[in-house]
Amino acid sequence: MSTIEKIAAEIGVFDLTPGLRGIPAGYAPASSSDIAQERWHPAGGDMNLPLLSLDLQTYEDNKRTMFRVCRDFACEIAPHVKTPMSPVLARDLVASGAWGVSVADIRQADVMLSHGLGRILIANEIGGKSAVFRLARVLRKFADAEVHMFVDSPDVVSALAEVWSADDQLPPLNLLVEIGCGRGGVATQDEAMHLVRSLGGSNSSRIRLAGIAAYEGTANRPDEDELLANLDDLFRRVSLAWRATRAEVGPDRPLVLSMGGSSLFDYVIDRCRPMLEGDANATLLLRSGACFFSDHGPIHSRLEAMAERRLLGEDTSLLIKGSFQPALRIWAEVLSSNGPHDVVCGFGLRDVAHDQGLPVAVAVWRNGQRFADLDSSSVVSKLNDQHAFVHVPSIELRVGDVVECGVKHPCTTIDKHDVIFGLDELGQVKVALRTYFG
Repeated sequence: MSTIEKIAAEIGVFDLTPGLRGIPAGYAPASSSDIAQERWHPAGGDMNLPLLSLDLQTYEDNKRTMFRVCRDFACEIAPHVKTPMSPVLARDLVASGAWGVSVADIRQADVMLSHGLGRILIANEIGGKSAVFRLARVLRKFADAEVHMFVDSPDVVSALAEVWSADDQLPPLNLLVEIGCGRGGVATQDEAMHLVRSLGGSNSSRIRLAGIAAYEGTANRPDEDELLANLDDLFRRVSLAWRATRAEVGPDRPLVLSMGGSSLFDYVIDRCRPMLEGDANATLLLRSGACFFSDHGPIHSRLEAMAERRLLGEDTSLLIKGSFQPALRIWAEVLSSNGPHDVVCGFGLRDVAHDQGLPVAVAVWRNGQRFADLDSSSVVSKLNDQHAFVHVPSIELRVGDVVECGVKHPCTTIDKHDVIFGLDELGQVKVALRTYFG
């Protein structure tokens, strides 16, 4: 039994009711713990389509590559689990060596803490005073949790300090000052220094300055010169804030420098490691999440571009170039034919991402067997709410064929699905993973 299956049996058992995507029509409610016995295949005719699948071996290979990069460059990773919102996958990543997990908001933090994740990073600002009360209400249930979070507002820090100083049942908060780059974060160096000094000067053991954070993905531009100029500016401001933070708290306090999505983490490693050199109590913490799933679009392309940049050396570039393969698929049946090569499939805007490009048709299945692999001449040309228009010039499609599609942008595909079906090497469902997007 794989680690994912063991964790699913421990914390991820749920009823396979007919209202869930993928569960066969008329199937009596049963437990997800029994799903492997059914030997379902997305193209086998039993499962309701469309559904979302995860190739478990590809996911394992992607995970192995990312953790290898982290080990080789002495950094940690808190994968951003907003991508799958699966506590089972989050626990699997921690079991594989992740420092903890990153979440986007209070609700996601509650989900992960409730499923046994003890160390989390809220990689975002939470809001104002009302949000502080909501956060406290959640964290009172988890007094032993280790919680880090982004801040960029003195008012929010004051509200946190007021609530936390009055309630010793709350776990201590480790605050990371976020340096802005076109999204959240302090906008100026003066604001950054003011926040660092005010937090560093606090005597509270309940609210403490724990490091610096930023998100470099918003610096990305098609023009390389513009990208590099944006990164130069961001890393300069991060470096100044980091040095000020270390000066405020002294040499012995553990500090975190957190950056690194799935597209530019090579720049983060290359630029941030020198900032931390010689600091025995500093941790460079990446937050990459989508790389564990990759895609048939921008995520994969950006990882390929990273390999070409060779910032992390020839060996790592070769490792990255041969890894990070797409692990997710959308499966849908051909509902109607507009001719031998143009069909309408049963999935659409409600089922798959379209913000960074339309899905990619990769294979056709007929009568439960793989009938044809598709090349780039086959395209998904348009999506309606629940219909996809697919052109396949190389073969004649039939009503009832199943089209297997790769996705672009995993984050905005998985959030449309309440279940991810994990497939083994035979393409059979091995595990069902419940998602918690709300």
